[in-house]
Amino acid sequence: MVAPPSPPSTTGAFDTVNAARSRGCGAASRQVAPLRADLRLDAVAARLQGGEKLADAVSAERYPAARSASIRVMRAASSDALYELLTKRFCSDVADPEFHTIGLARGGEDLWIVLAAPFAPPAATDPAAVARQALALVNQARGQPRRCGSQSHGAAPPVALSTTLTTVAAAHARDMARTGRMAHEGSDGSTAAERVTRAGYLWRTVAENVAAGDRTADAVVQTWLASPGHCANLMNPDVREMGIAYAFEASSPKGTYWAQVFATRR
Repeated sequence: MVAPPSPPSTTGAFDTVNAARSRGCGAASRQVAPLRADLRLDAVAARLQGGEKLADAVSAERYPAARSASIRVMRAASSDALYELLTKRFCSDVADPEFHTIGLARGGEDLWIVLAAPFAPPAATDPAAVARQALALVNQARGQPRRCGSQSHGAAPPVALSTTLTTVAAAHARDMARTGRMAHEGSDGSTAAERVTRAGYLWRTVAENVAAGDRTADAVVQTWLASPGHCANLMNPDVREMGIAYAFEASSPKGTYWAQVFATRR
């Protein structure tokens, strides 16, 4: 009597997933780089085994995933059967070139697979160039009337880039990246107005926008324009200068953190 094939171990499943990626699957049959095993994603997969949702499990393990996907394989009879299932039913995830890491957990005959794309830093590496690009985008947006939520705003005069405000923005962006917390309040309890004052900028108007996860100046400006409160700050006709900066921390929950400070001198 021939014994039935044994379900693949997590090590065997890891090899099988990478075999599917290396040989290509689906209509395009595009080969992509192998996945790297990550113990933190193993813990995420174990949480899925316990019934947690993927987003909750990723958050609980504080894994810095820009994107993630999970696959549950029920009664995977063998590595060959797993390979066939992955290449026929889950090829879009298995062959996704943005995924770089993998975690696995086994419970009985079932297997949980988690794929993730860790945060990548913004493509641009010159903060000054990013600030200039953001300034152009902001002034383009200010140059025409728009609605910010339920409020209508007329066109506003352009703002100028301020070295002092950019320094304030950069410090707050680094603070958010370090703490992994997007907020207007600094880790020392400071407000935007207090941070601008500490920098020696004598102001009569201050406003601040923050964001996390966006990787380009264009993306973050669009994020702010889509948010009524941030949009209103950006369209405020009373501000005359702007500072903007980002900070990247691979281990933080959102990867890239942005701060934008508007102000007008006394």
